[in-house]
Amino acid sequence: MNIKNMSKFYAPFKSLCNMYNEFNDNMTDCKKCLNYANEFSIKYKELNGDSSITNDNSCNKLLCTLSNDYDNFKKKYKGSSSFPTIDKPKITSKCPEQTHVNISTKDSEQNLSSVISEDAPSSSSIANKLFTVLSIFGAIAFFLGISYKRKNKKYKEENGSLIYYSKSNDYFRNSNNG
Repeated sequence: MNIKNMSKFYAPFKSLCNMYNEFNDNMTDCKKCLNYANEFSIKYKELNGDSSITNDNSCNKLLCTLSNDYDNFKKKYKGSSSFPTIDKPKITSKCPEQTHVNISTKDSEQNLSSVISEDAPSSSSIANKLFTVLSIFGAIAFFLGISYKRKNKKYKEENGSLIYYSKSNDYFRNSNNG
C-alpha cells in the first residue's frame, strides 16, 4: 500500500469515528452525526472514484471496511433515511459483508483487540525472547553471586588461619626468648 493512499483514508475514518462518538441512543435527531455523515460520504466517494485506490487490494479492503461500518451505523441509527447513501467499492467481489448489525462499543473494542492481536505475534515473540534473555542474565548473576560468596568465605578462612598461624608463631618465638 502506498503511503500517499493510506493518508487519504484518515479523513473518512475520522468522520466515521466522530459519528459513533456523537451518536446517542436517546437522541432522535443528531445534526452533528448528519454533518459527519455528509463529510464521510463526500470523502468516501472521492476515494471510491480514485483508480489508484480501487486497483490496490489493501486499499480496497479499507474501502470495504468503511462501507460496512457506515452501513452498520445507519442501521443502528433510527433516522437513517436522512443519511446520504454510499456505493459499495467498485470491486465488490472482494468485499465481505458484515453479518452483525448491532455494534456496541465493547464489540468495536473486541474487534480492535483481535486486529491488534493478529499483528502482535512478532511483539509477543520479542517479549518471549526478552524474557528468556533476562532470565539467563539473572541466572548468571545468581551463580556469580554464589561463586563470589564462596571465594570470599574461602579467602576469609585462609586469612584467618594465616593470622592464627602468625600469632601462634609470634607467641612461640616470644616464649622461647623469654
